[in-house]
Amino acid sequence: MSAHEQGPRGYGAPAGGYSVPTGRPYALKELQAALGALGDQARELYEGAHPAEYETIADALHAAFQTAAGLAPARSYTGCAEHPNGALDPEAPDGWGRCLICNDRRRLALARRHGRSGQHTGMPGAGPAPDQQPRLGYPVPEGPYTLQALLTHLRTVEEQRFHLTISSPDEAFVRIADDVHKAFIVARELSRPRGASGCAEHPGAPVDPDAPPGEACIFCAGRRRRAQRASGTPEMLPRIRRGERRQLQRRFDRPTG
Repeated sequence: MSAHEQGPRGYGAPAGGYSVPTGRPYALKELQAALGALGDQARELYEGAHPAEYETIADALHAAFQTAAGLAPARSYTGCAEHPNGALDPEAPDGWGRCLICNDRRRLALARRHGRSGQHTGMPGAGPAPDQQPRLGYPVPEGPYTLQALLTHLRTVEEQRFHLTISSPDEAFVRIADDVHKAFIVARELSRPRGASGCAEHPGAPVDPDAPPGEACIFCAGRRRRAQRASGTPEMLPRIRRGERRQLQRRFDRPTG
């Protein structure tokens, strides 16, 4: 049997049969190696690990996501063929696309047509039906972002990795790109610096060593001390800007004569 008579999944498939996309074998090998190394790194993490320990995982997941996204079909953030990665319109009317540039063009055209901006009737050029619209962007998991959430996403990715081959359908590469992106988001949030003060208002504030537990934020501690200060306690006046004059209140009247 010649190479051209082999099954539809062979490299020598006849014209019109299956052919492996260019670069897929090398990209898939790179993805498999990156995800395999991630499993070993993740097993070394523990609850309460320092954010710096998650930085390596986050960087490796971002690189793996870029590779997985390249294996999957192109993803559009706006659903617009002209501006796939353009700005999103937060107030897109029903039936319109999500591309801000195209929607602004349509609003201007409608304003010129009706003579007054912001008024339009009907729904000209409605977009595709919901079941025909392309998937936009990549999913972001819901919080809280914990080590267990990261390990759960990595286990899902690991299960899918074993079933990926160069002849896998596009849907398989879409699923693993989505799951790798979810794991990257969790690792990225875990790698952010955490405030030692535990203050929600000033998360990066210095710690007051003399403050009681739970009130270590030096900014909040200073605010509390100022509020508790007696009225007769001397207080430093604020610095005067150049060109301004300070109005001082005299304690004693000037002697007459």
